[in-house]
Amino acid sequence: MKNTFFLICAGLMITIGAQAQTKKKAVTAKVNVPESVDASFKTTFSTAENNKWSKNYTGNYVATFTNADSRTQVSEFNPTGVWIKTKTAFDIANPLPENITTAVQTKYSGSTINELEKVEIAGMAPYYRVKLTTADTKTKEIILNEEGSVVRL
Repeated sequence: MKNTFFLICAGLMITIGAQAQTKKKAVTAKVNVPESVDASFKTTFSTAENNKWSKNYTGNYVATFTNADSRTQVSEFNPTGVWIKTKTAFDIANPLPENITTAVQTKYSGSTINELEKVEIAGMAPYYRVKLTTADTKTKEIILNEEGSVVRL
Protein backbone atom coordinates (compact mmCIF):
# COMPACT_ATOMS: atom_id res chain seq x y z
CA MET A 1 0.00 0.00 0.00
CA LYS A 2 2.84 2.37 0.87
CA ASN A 3 4.59 1.57 -2.40
CA THR A 4 1.46 2.29 -4.42
CA PHE A 5 0.99 5.60 -2.63
CA PHE A 6 4.62 6.61 -3.27
CA LEU A 7 4.37 5.60 -6.93
CA ILE A 8 1.25 7.73 -7.40
CA CYS A 9 2.92 10.70 -5.66
CA ALA A 10 6.07 10.29 -7.77
CA GLY A 11 3.98 10.13 -10.95
CA LEU A 12 2.11 13.29 -10.01
CA MET A 13 5.35 15.13 -9.24
CA ILE A 14 6.85 14.16 -12.61
CA THR A 15 3.67 15.20 -14.44
CA ILE A 16 3.51 18.56 -12.67
CA GLY A 17 7.23 19.12 -13.27
CA ALA A 18 6.84 18.38 -16.97
CA GLN A 19 3.91 20.79 -17.26
CA ALA A 20 5.91 23.55 -15.61
CA GLN A 21 8.53 23.32 -18.38
CA THR A 22 6.27 24.33 -21.25
CA LYS A 23 6.82 27.85 -22.52
CA LYS A 24 3.91 30.12 -23.04
CA LYS A 25 4.06 32.33 -26.10
CA ALA A 26 4.13 35.99 -25.30
CA VAL A 27 1.25 37.83 -26.85
CA THR A 28 2.31 41.20 -28.16
CA ALA A 29 -0.39 43.78 -28.15
CA LYS A 30 -1.05 45.64 -31.38
CA VAL A 31 0.33 49.15 -31.13
CA ASN A 32 -2.06 51.92 -32.14
CA VAL A 33 0.13 54.47 -33.88
CA PRO A 34 -1.11 58.09 -33.73
CA GLU A 35 -1.98 59.72 -37.06
CA SER A 36 0.81 62.29 -36.65
CA VAL A 37 3.41 59.53 -36.27
CA ASP A 38 2.04 57.50 -39.17
CA ALA A 39 1.90 60.56 -41.45
CA SER A 40 5.45 61.56 -40.55
CA PHE A 41 6.67 58.01 -41.18
CA LYS A 42 4.95 57.78 -44.58
CA THR A 43 6.36 61.17 -45.61
CA THR A 44 9.91 60.32 -44.54
CA PHE A 45 9.95 56.69 -45.70
CA SER A 46 7.55 56.56 -48.65
CA THR A 47 9.11 53.36 -50.07
CA ALA A 48 9.01 51.42 -46.79
CA GLU A 49 7.66 47.87 -46.93
CA ASN A 50 6.64 45.35 -44.27
CA ASN A 51 6.62 47.92 -41.49
CA LYS A 52 5.91 46.71 -37.97
CA TRP A 53 5.31 49.10 -35.09
CA SER A 54 6.26 48.82 -31.44
CA LYS A 55 6.56 51.22 -28.55
CA ASN A 56 9.78 51.54 -26.55
CA TYR A 57 10.32 52.23 -22.86
CA THR A 58 10.51 56.00 -23.43
CA GLY A 59 7.07 56.07 -25.05
CA ASN A 60 8.39 56.63 -28.57
CA TYR A 61 7.06 54.68 -31.54
CA VAL A 62 9.50 52.41 -33.36
CA ALA A 63 8.97 51.21 -36.93
CA THR A 64 10.94 48.25 -38.26
CA PHE A 65 10.75 47.97 -42.03
CA THR A 66 12.53 47.19 -45.30
CA ASN A 67 13.73 50.13 -47.39
CA ALA A 68 13.98 50.44 -51.20
CA ASP A 69 17.49 48.87 -51.11
CA SER A 70 16.11 45.80 -49.26
CA ARG A 71 17.92 46.80 -46.08
CA THR A 72 16.32 46.53 -42.66
CA GLN A 73 15.75 49.88 -41.01
CA VAL A 74 14.54 50.80 -37.55
CA SER A 75 13.20 54.31 -37.15
CA GLU A 76 11.97 56.04 -34.00
CA PHE A 77 9.41 58.85 -33.70
CA ASN A 78 8.14 60.67 -30.63
CA PRO A 79 4.36 60.66 -29.92
CA THR A 80 3.86 63.94 -31.83
CA GLY A 81 5.47 62.50 -34.98
CA VAL A 82 8.90 64.12 -34.74
CA TRP A 83 11.63 61.85 -36.13
CA ILE A 84 14.23 60.89 -33.50
CA LYS A 85 16.62 58.44 -35.18
CA THR A 86 17.06 55.74 -37.78
CA LYS A 87 19.38 52.73 -37.87
CA THR A 88 20.09 50.96 -41.15
CA ALA A 89 21.62 47.47 -41.07
CA PHE A 90 23.86 46.46 -43.97
CA ASP A 91 24.08 42.87 -45.16
CA ILE A 92 27.77 41.98 -45.17
CA ALA A 93 27.24 39.63 -48.15
CA ASN A 94 26.25 42.60 -50.34
CA PRO A 95 28.55 45.46 -51.39
CA LEU A 96 29.16 47.90 -48.54
CA PRO A 97 29.75 51.65 -48.90
CA GLU A 98 33.15 52.01 -50.58
CA ASN A 99 34.39 54.82 -48.32
CA ILE A 100 33.74 52.67 -45.25
CA THR A 101 35.44 49.52 -46.57
CA THR A 102 38.41 51.58 -47.78
CA ALA A 103 38.76 53.29 -44.39
CA VAL A 104 38.61 49.98 -42.52
CA GLN A 105 41.16 48.30 -44.81
CA THR A 106 43.48 51.32 -44.55
CA LYS A 107 43.36 51.52 -40.76
CA TYR A 108 43.04 47.77 -40.06
CA SER A 109 44.75 45.94 -42.92
CA GLY A 110 43.61 42.34 -43.24
CA SER A 111 40.53 42.84 -41.06
CA THR A 112 37.05 41.51 -41.76
CA ILE A 113 33.86 43.53 -41.25
CA ASN A 114 31.33 41.48 -39.24
CA GLU A 115 28.54 44.06 -38.82
CA LEU A 116 27.84 47.46 -40.30
CA GLU A 117 25.10 49.83 -39.25
CA LYS A 118 24.41 53.42 -40.27
CA VAL A 119 22.99 55.56 -37.49
CA GLU A 120 21.20 58.84 -38.14
CA ILE A 121 20.10 60.89 -35.12
CA ALA A 122 18.24 64.20 -35.28
CA GLY A 123 20.66 67.10 -34.79
CA MET A 124 23.80 64.97 -35.32
CA ALA A 125 25.91 64.03 -38.31
CA PRO A 126 25.25 60.46 -39.52
CA TYR A 127 27.84 57.84 -38.61
CA TYR A 128 28.62 54.18 -39.21
CA ARG A 129 29.10 51.66 -36.41
CA VAL A 130 31.47 48.94 -37.60
CA LYS A 131 32.19 45.67 -35.79
CA LEU A 132 35.22 43.93 -37.21
CA THR A 133 37.74 41.18 -36.60
CA THR A 134 41.33 42.34 -37.00
CA ALA A 135 44.10 40.31 -38.64
CA ASP A 136 45.21 39.12 -35.18
CA THR A 137 41.62 37.84 -34.51
CA LYS A 138 40.67 40.57 -32.05
CA THR A 139 37.12 41.91 -32.15
CA LYS A 140 36.82 45.68 -32.37
CA GLU A 141 34.04 48.23 -32.70
CA ILE A 142 34.77 51.56 -34.37
CA ILE A 143 32.69 54.59 -35.30
CA LEU A 144 33.29 56.23 -38.69
CA ASN A 145 31.79 59.40 -40.12
CA GLU A 146 30.34 59.44 -43.65
CA GLU A 147 33.72 60.34 -45.15
CA GLY A 148 35.29 57.25 -43.55
CA SER A 149 37.30 59.02 -40.86
CA VAL A 150 37.51 57.29 -37.49
CA VAL A 151 35.48 59.21 -34.92
CA ARG A 152 35.84 56.78 -32.02
CA LEU A 153 37.58 53.47 -31.44
